[in-house]
Amino acid sequence: MKSSALIIAFITLTLITMIYLFFKKPPAYAENIDTNLDNSILLAIGYLSKSTKENGRFVYNANVDPDVKYGNIRYNALRHAGTLYSMYLCEKYLNNFTLKEKRYLASDYFIKRYVKEIQPGMYAVVSDMKEEKLNSRQAKLGGAGLGLIGLSNLYPEGKIDIKILRGLGDFIIYMQKPDGSFYSKYYVDTYEKDKTFISLYYPGEAALGLLYLNDVDPQKKWVKTAKKTLLYLAELRKDSGSKVPFDHWAMLATKKLFETPDNTLTPEEKVILQKHAEQMANSILYKQITDKKDVFAGSFQDNIRPCSIGTIMEGLVAIYYCTDDEVLKEKILNSLALGTEFLSRYQVKDGTMQGGIPTSAYWRFKKDDQKASVIRIDNVQHVLSAWITYLQIQK
Repeated sequence: MKSSALIIAFITLTLITMIYLFFKKPPAYAENIDTNLDNSILLAIGYLSKSTKENGRFVYNANVDPDVKYGNIRYNALRHAGTLYSMYLCEKYLNNFTLKEKRYLASDYFIKRYVKEIQPGMYAVVSDMKEEKLNSRQAKLGGAGLGLIGLSNLYPEGKIDIKILRGLGDFIIYMQKPDGSFYSKYYVDTYEKDKTFISLYYPGEAALGLLYLNDVDPQKKWVKTAKKTLLYLAELRKDSGSKVPFDHWAMLATKKLFETPDNTLTPEEKVILQKHAEQMANSILYKQITDKKDVFAGSFQDNIRPCSIGTIMEGLVAIYYCTDDEVLKEKILNSLALGTEFLSRYQVKDGTMQGGIPTSAYWRFKKDDQKASVIRIDNVQHVLSAWITYLQIQK
């Protein structure tokens, strides 16, 4: 009996130890990592520069371990357009023109490969079937929105025909429903709108794209459609409370709409959009890990993915400008400071992939975890965009 009890005790102790080790967080990363924001931004810019091929296509997937290679056959046109946006932010806000020629190359590649006239005078971003494993040619609403966000800046520079930009804008209007919601996909060969697929981010991307188009081609219809979109989203989500999904693109579009002259917003409509923004902030801020002793301080509960945290930061920066609540503004600033530290801490600081942003913070602890160590181009894009826009608050 005594022998059996000892065996049971040993097994129990072993199981407890295994469970502890399984759930225990990795130890704090001991190296002295440079988290200076200016330096982190320069490293990210350098990564985008070396990841732009001579034909304008990006190295879509790379790895912290340069010996790990990817075919890069899979490619998302929307993420390409988003990267153009972050490249332009370097020029707009930092007066850094390191990526300007690369941006021209990548823009030209995007226009020639993905921007198609799908109806007379109407343009869309048509996904490559092989790259996205599709069985039909599709044009996504978000593609037109991101296309306008990434390409509108080319018009004042004489690098794009205005008919293409207007055609993308008209496609967005064509895809909007009377209530302000959207069809998210369009089947190019059958001229049909997809009535089933709903995207969280496409409406915000579409609204922001129209407002960037309005900057270079002021027309009431662009602003009217963007405003209608954002008011619809605010109304749709107002009863969701803290369960509202975090939609950074809608927040960026709200900030842009507030800054747009003649946006036609009534005081009541502005309050509706402000409350939507504040609801968005309050839905995420309480989830942030604030204990600076925690190895993942600055990330969020169940979320240590730098790309996702970059998008949260982008949204919070926009909300900071939209709200009049000074207490909330202070909370946002504290959150952004923590988030910046986290993102910079998990950026690749040296080696061949210097400046890259891996998929998960676990890459520093699990050197053999290839999935955590993947550097996708939009990881870098979103984090760089967040850093650049956050830096403007500090100035």
